[in-house]
Amino acid sequence: PPPPKAEPDTREADIALEREKKRLAQEKKERELQAERDKRERERKEKLEQDKKDRLQKEKAEREKAEKAEKDKAEREKAEREQDRREKAEKAEQEKKKQAEAKRKADADAKRIEAQRQENLRRIAGMAGATGGETATGNAQRSSGPSGSYGGKVAAKVRPNIVYPDAVSGNPRAEVEVRASPDGTIVNVRLTKSSGNPAWDDAVVRALHKTDTLPRDVDGRVPSSLTIGFSPRE
Repeated sequence: PPPPKAEPDTREADIALEREKKRLAQEKKERELQAERDKRERERKEKLEQDKKDRLQKEKAEREKAEKAEKDKAEREKAEREQDRREKAEKAEQEKKKQAEAKRKADADAKRIEAQRQENLRRIAGMAGATGGETATGNAQRSSGPSGSYGGKVAAKVRPNIVYPDAVSGNPRAEVEVRASPDGTIVNVRLTKSSGNPAWDDAVVRALHKTDTLPRDVDGRVPSSLTIGFSPRE
């Protein structure tokens, strides 16, 4: 019989096949690892990009917030300044009106007092039938007595009753209206023009009350109303 055929030796082929399988497996593993690395790198970059966007958005929001706060502060301060300006303007206008009203009242009072004084002088002059001469003495108005010397008589009687111990600055003049009954009794004393020194005004009024009666004129009569002025150095 023919000799048996020898079995082919497949060991080398098996070894080569095994090596190829290992190589392919290694390449596959490396590809997977590379893919994983690429994925992580991509995710890292995406995260960095997102973080950057978030940071820029946050900075923008904070900047806008700060700008709005600054704008609101400026508008608030402007409104406060405007309010303060309006209040000062209103206060100044009110003060101006107040001063104008006070001046108007003072002028009206002065005119009223002067008109009343002039009326008293005219009435007294009419009652006396004369206006008083240049020889009238004392502190009475020249036209305030029936005769030229009557003012001096009144002043001479009243002046001793003026008590004013303080030193007087200048020579203030107080004018008073005196009303008397026919027998000369003083029934009313009213300050018609202040001297500007309240203490001197009071001293003159007190002196007239203390005097009690007016002297009679040369014709034996006493004027029913008389305006007379007193100064410390007259």
